Amino acid sequence: MIRSNCTRKTLIPKHIFQTSRATRRSVENVFLVLEQKGVLGYGEASPNSLFGEDPSDVHSKLSSLPDYFRRQTLDSVDDIARIWDELWPFLSPSRAGQCAVDLALWDLWSKLQGQSACETIWQAAPRPIASSATLGICPREEWDVRIAEAVEFPAIKVKMDDRADIDFIRAIREKSSAPIRVDANCAWSAMDIGALSRKLAELNVEFIEQPLPPAQNERMPDWLSKSVLPILADESCLGPSDIPKLAGSFSGFNIKLVKCGGITPAVRMIAAGRELGLQIMIGCMLESSLLISAGTVLAQKTDFADLDGAWLINNDPFDGLSIHQGRLSLGPNPGFGVEPIPYSDSVLATTDYIESR
Repeated sequence: MIRSNCTRKTLIPKHIFQTSRATRRSVENVFLVLEQKGVLGYGEASPNSLFGEDPSDVHSKLSSLPDYFRRQTLDSVDDIARIWDELWPFLSPSRAGQCAVDLALWDLWSKLQGQSACETIWQAAPRPIASSATLGICPREEWDVRIAEAVEFPAIKVKMDDRADIDFIRAIREKSSAPIRVDANCAWSAMDIGALSRKLAELNVEFIEQPLPPAQNERMPDWLSKSVLPILADESCLGPSDIPKLAGSFSGFNIKLVKCGGITPAVRMIAAGRELGLQIMIGCMLESSLLISAGTVLAQKTDFADLDGAWLINNDPFDGLSIHQGRLSLGPNPGFGVEPIPYSDSVLATTDYIESR
């Protein structure tokens, strides 16, 4: 028998986080805890309105699962995929909610086996992962502060809008020689992407991410042929079924656990991407170190990592992940290696939280 419960927590970024599509002063993430034999597994959802998700709806659906989980027992790794499939019709359209369930199951199963999630999934001990730091769109007067915070990272990811302000890239390049990755978040429909790619390449930009909205995917083969930089898909690649469509239109794709539904589909995406010779990045939203640790497990098999979600926030509710000079090291404990920090508004760390509700 598995017991479950969940809670919501507002995460506050260090700076207002702005992209071409949204400005975020906070996000509300949903945290799920599963218990079997006194062992606790944790999952997290970062709902996104772009995908028709709402934190209240995700919390309501996850809160209604105790009866379902009481009928379940995690006896093998195959049970994770079975539960993932069974719950989708109920959790739809929220892949973030499905992700929370999936992560909690992987964390719980790994802990029951007394091993790290990396050993469970890849049969290997985890290695440190180099991540980029993301710089959101911001006023010029904030550039120096934002850049100073990011220069210790081995790569820098820059959010850009329909202005494609290369001056910001130049300002970063004056302070850092690290590779720069540019994310347009679908804002470059009116841009000459080929010409812009040449300007960016001169500034040692490594690749461009999602220049056009998914509705304009038919334009991508032409722009990919004209670009001197690789172009990776993000919004155009949500899950495993999208990957066969990418070849010839994109150089690779960005996996986000809350976008595809967790580790279970992400492993399939990595395998499918390798078969097609595509480059693969593991990315994130504004997330706690729980989701970032799960992403770090997947990053063992990807080409790039953009896993700075916990670094971007002020009030990470989990502890155990080490972030030093942009390099992520998983904690030594079983599962994802993180545990909740005791807060007065959250008792996720105790079995009493489950038993008293």
